[in-house]
Amino acid sequence: MAKPKRLARKSLLKRFRELLQGMDACEDVDLKDALRLGGDKIRVPAPALPLSIRLGGEDGYPLHLYPEPRFEEDGTLVYSGDYLLVDPDSYFQDISGFLRLDQGETLTLGRGDPLQRLLLRYPKSVAERHLRLKLSTKGLAFKNKSEQAGVCLAPLTREDWVERLAQQRLRALDRLVEVLGGPIEPLETTAALALIDEVNALMRDEPYRVPNAQGRNSGLLALPDRPRPIFVGDLHARLDNLLVILTQGAFLNALIDGSALLILLGDAVQSDAPGREAEMDDSMLMMDLIFRLKRRFPERVFYLRGNHDSFSDELSKSGVPQGVLWEQALIEGRGMRYRDAMQTFYDRLPYVAASSGYLACHAGPPLGKLSWEALVDIERHPKLAHQLTHVRLRQSGRANGYGYGPGDLARLRKRLGVKREAPVIVGHTPPRHTQTCWMNAGGIPNHHIVYGSHPDWIGVITRPEKRLVPLIYPSEPMLSVYNRRARAAQSSEDAYG
Repeated sequence: MAKPKRLARKSLLKRFRELLQGMDACEDVDLKDALRLGGDKIRVPAPALPLSIRLGGEDGYPLHLYPEPRFEEDGTLVYSGDYLLVDPDSYFQDISGFLRLDQGETLTLGRGDPLQRLLLRYPKSVAERHLRLKLSTKGLAFKNKSEQAGVCLAPLTREDWVERLAQQRLRALDRLVEVLGGPIEPLETTAALALIDEVNALMRDEPYRVPNAQGRNSGLLALPDRPRPIFVGDLHARLDNLLVILTQGAFLNALIDGSALLILLGDAVQSDAPGREAEMDDSMLMMDLIFRLKRRFPERVFYLRGNHDSFSDELSKSGVPQGVLWEQALIEGRGMRYRDAMQTFYDRLPYVAASSGYLACHAGPPLGKLSWEALVDIERHPKLAHQLTHVRLRQSGRANGYGYGPGDLARLRKRLGVKREAPVIVGHTPPRHTQTCWMNAGGIPNHHIVYGSHPDWIGVITRPEKRLVPLIYPSEPMLSVYNRRARAAQSSEDAYG
């Protein structure tokens, strides 16, 4: 369990008590050592304990500032030096937004920040610019920026508060072990075939697939809008990143209770890490994991076809023929029948997911004519299928101006009958200026790109409230962590079985 160092804890409490001597205490009896922050700037040691921050005084909006725990490869949780600001009433119960405060950063809290208004439930009592926080080697500095409303600060010393973030990660990890039923490790050929055959049977009559009157595979999912979507972009064999998402926040709980849908935007296989483009073992493990999730949640986990979901000899990265190597790896590792079953899976994949509130595909909207009928009968429209998996965003400054733009996005919305402002979420084009999520990409409103194979960060685009927002988490060695936990659970069951 991640625990603050005792010396750092004492130092923080001592500093708070010193400050209390010269400042008014907050009247909230639940917060021991609480102080009201006036117009002065104060600094405390980098908090080893979580802090309660109430914007607007005792009756204002509560936030908790937590040291962020991260998993080490051996399964221990350690504090990273970064902090998360969360709404304690929602973050531990549901999919919820948060703010991250990194070393050397300054963050001003308030309703004037449009992203903060989406991520947190600020009431009108919170000022446009309410509280400035600065984290440095000298500690954490606070400055009240509101002239009318105060700020109440207090360390959270109860053990259940101190370890709340760490406990949440561990509970999610244990629940994932229950869902998957064991370690993530190479399967024997018989077990691998049984798994993919079961998934292919589900894909033949996949929930929410728009039916095709000719009996061919439909390329369109018509999803309900009420469950919140969790969009994950091109993972490219980074199992750790998908496992981070499944063990962060309330994502897994939302999948289990049916309040969310996991929508994978294709290209889960074939590594894009420099020097590892020819390795395919992690790609096999990735697909096994996705198949286990699809089998467990057939109405809540969906996979859209990407350009790397193929054995094409045209697939190449850094001169490595990945499509050919992927096919060879499946044949050598699991046999021709398994290779053919994977091709069946690819053939049965949808290309577009649509609801009344959003559209999603792997690459981008087609550049030419488009119709509902063509999407539903996509087997007869290979050019359409190719564009949905290959076309990239048209960006200024590139030698090749070919690509999609605002007009193509508008045409896609119109043909599928959604609102003109409905967000379109895609992958395929790596963000140029951000780590893993690119909101309003290319300067186009309601056009978002999410890319899942960043080595240091993994982001999702989801809907905590009414609007889609990016939530970004640090990458961790989660495959090792998960397997340690799963094997320990297995050993415990064997011992008491």
